[in-house]
Amino acid sequence: MAAPPVIARTVTYHHTRVGRTELDKLLLVAGENAGVGTVTVKCTVGNAQLQEDTLDDLIAARAALPYVSNRTPWTELTLERDEGAVRYISVEFGDGLVTVTVRSGDPIWTHGQTHRLGEILEEAHGAAKRHNHKPKLSLIVGAMIVNGTAMAALVTMDLPHDAMYRLVQAMGGLNFATGFALLGRTWLRFRSSRPVLNVTADVQWGSPWSRLSNGDRIGLVSVVIAGLTLVATAATLM
Repeated sequence: MAAPPVIARTVTYHHTRVGRTELDKLLLVAGENAGVGTVTVKCTVGNAQLQEDTLDDLIAARAALPYVSNRTPWTELTLERDEGAVRYISVEFGDGLVTVTVRSGDPIWTHGQTHRLGEILEEAHGAAKRHNHKPKLSLIVGAMIVNGTAMAALVTMDLPHDAMYRLVQAMGGLNFATGFALLGRTWLRFRSSRPVLNVTADVQWGSPWSRLSNGDRIGLVSVVIAGLTLVATAATLM
C-alpha cells in the first residue's frame, strides 16, 4: 500500500512581537503528543550552532559561551518537531520574520497545527503581509500641496497688506504643523511595529509609545521640542 502524500504548508509572518510567553505557547502546540526526543530548540551564535531539548537549556548553553553577554541579541531561533515524514513542525525566527512550516500525511493535522500556531503569532501582532507606510507619506505630501495651493490663492485676493501677511503666515504655520504631525505619526507607527524577539522575558505591550525603545522616545521628544521651538520663533516674527 502506497504511503499517503505529504501535505505541507509554509506561512511567513511580519512585525511579530514575541517574548517568552509566546515562545512557551508555540512550543506547547508544536510538542503536543510528540514522541520523546523529537522536539528541539536551536540557535546560532557566531560560528556556534546550539541545540537543546528545552528552551531553558538552550538559554543556559548560549549564556555559557565566552563571547555572549546579556546584550547579545537573539538573531536566530528555531523551534522544531521532527518525526520524519509522519509529522514535522518548524517555527523559525530570523531577519525579523517568523516562518512556520508544517507537514504530515494528515491534511487535517497539517492545516490545524498551522492555524493554531498562526493564531499565537497573530495575537503577537504578526501579519502575513508587511505593513506599507508609504500611503502615510503620500498623505503628508498631499496635505502640504493643499495648504500651498491655498496660500497661492490668498496672494491673488484683494486684501489689505497687513491682513494678507498674517493670513499667509498662518497658512504657512498650518502647513508646517500638519506635515510635522503626520510625519511624526507615521514614524511612531513605523518604529512601534518593528519585529521583536525576546527569548528570556516578555515583550512590552500597550500603546505605540509604550512599545518604543528609550532611544526612540528621546529622539521623538527632541524632534517635538525642536518643532515647537521653530513654530514659536516663527510666531514672534509675525
